[in-house]
Order: sequence, then structure tokens, then C-alpha cells
Amino acid sequence: MLKKMLEIIMVAVIVAGVAGAYFKWMGALPIAVTQTQKMSTFDATGEGKVVVVPDQATLSMGVEEQGFNLKQIQEQVNKKMSGLTKRLKDLGIEEKDIKTTGYNYYPDYNDKNKYTAYANVSVIIRDMEKVSPALDLIGTLGLDNVSGPTFGLSDELRNKTVKDARAIAIDKAKAKAEELSGLAGMKLGRIVNIVEGENKSPNYLIKDAVAPMAMGSAENQKTVTPIEAGSSEVVVNVTLSYETR
Repeated sequence: MLKKMLEIIMVAVIVAGVAGAYFKWMGALPIAVTQTQKMSTFDATGEGKVVVVPDQATLSMGVEEQGFNLKQIQEQVNKKMSGLTKRLKDLGIEEKDIKTTGYNYYPDYNDKNKYTAYANVSVIIRDMEKVSPALDLIGTLGLDNVSGPTFGLSDELRNKTVKDARAIAIDKAKAKAEELSGLAGMKLGRIVNIVEGENKSPNYLIKDAVAPMAMGSAENQKTVTPIEAGSSEVVVNVTLSYETR
């Protein structure tokens, strides 16, 4: 037992001696420390604006009939709507751009034996030269419940315009970053992030359609509706984040 205790004491002395010699000649034992540092960035914003002329218009057009015979007034509505659809197609408007948005009938509250029936279609006109001829159908066909035109951008034109506005916004943000960092004596690294702000709704600058004008002789007058689509402004905002050195 005594011999075992002596062996343990000798081992402890040897370990202590080795450790002491290491600290004396080599210094403290190495300790690994991992440090994380949050990267600081320099942000610059830019705004791009592009003004473009709308390339399509939307019209709401309909017919309305009243009478005491429901079947008869429905037939009259259907006949007028068929005539409207045909005339629109004759103008070159495709069937996919003519959409029924309402068809209804209801009794007259003052006379239960009397009915009113109506139908409406929404028409997308992609050739702006066809807007005026389409509006001329109001008087020609005796249309009711007409509203519009509402001018807008086709998907193709909108995408192209947003792309152009985005490029302008990025160029402006880069120029601003270079100018401000130069004035502040900062050195910028690579772009590490880009954020595009919510696109503003296009701002349409539209001149209202004026009242139809009659052209030609009194015996053979033709109604012409002048239309001016105006322009729209598409705005894109971007923020660029640079590494700082």
C-alpha cells in the first residue's frame, strides 16, 4: 500500500515538473478562440423614372332593354350584344379580348310586370388607333353603361419599361456611392446586396376623351371621337450595399 502511494506521488511530481518547464520555456498553453465580426456596409439608393405612352386601352360597353315580355327583351339584348361583338371583331379586336362581365335581369320595383335586362362586356384594345372607332359604336349601336377608356401598359411594354427604369436606378445608386464615399474618404468593396423597393403604380397623365364630333354632311354624318392617351411614368427604387474597407 505504501509502495503504491509512493508511485502516485512520484508521477505527480514528474508531471508538475514537466508542466513547469513548459511554462518557463514556452509560455502559456495555447487556447483557440474563434471571433465573429459583423460586416459593416455602405448603402446607396437610386431612383429610375421612365415616361412611356400607354399601348392599350380598356372599355366597358353594354346594352340595356326594358319591357313587359322577359323573353322578348332578353332576345333584344342578345341581338345587340351579338352585333356589338361582330363590330368589335370587324375592327380587328380579337375574341380573347372581349369578355362578358355581366348579364342580368330584374323586375321593375314600381311595376312587377315590367323587366329590365342588361349585359356588359370588357374590351381590351391593343391597337390604339382602334379606340376611337370602338367608341363610335356607342351611338351607332345605341349602347348603354359605357365607361372608359382606361389606358394602360401591356405586359411586354411594362416589363421593358421596368427594366429600363431599374437600370437607371442602379446607375444612379452607383454614382451616388462613388461620390459620397470619395467625399468621406472611404474605400468601397464589392456589392454584397441589392434591394428593389416596391414599384410605384404607374402615374398616368391622361387627357380625357372629348365629346364626339360629327363629320360630313348633315345627311351622312359620321361620328368621330378624338382620343389622347397621354403618358405614364414608371418608377423603380433600388438600394445597393457595399462592403467597406
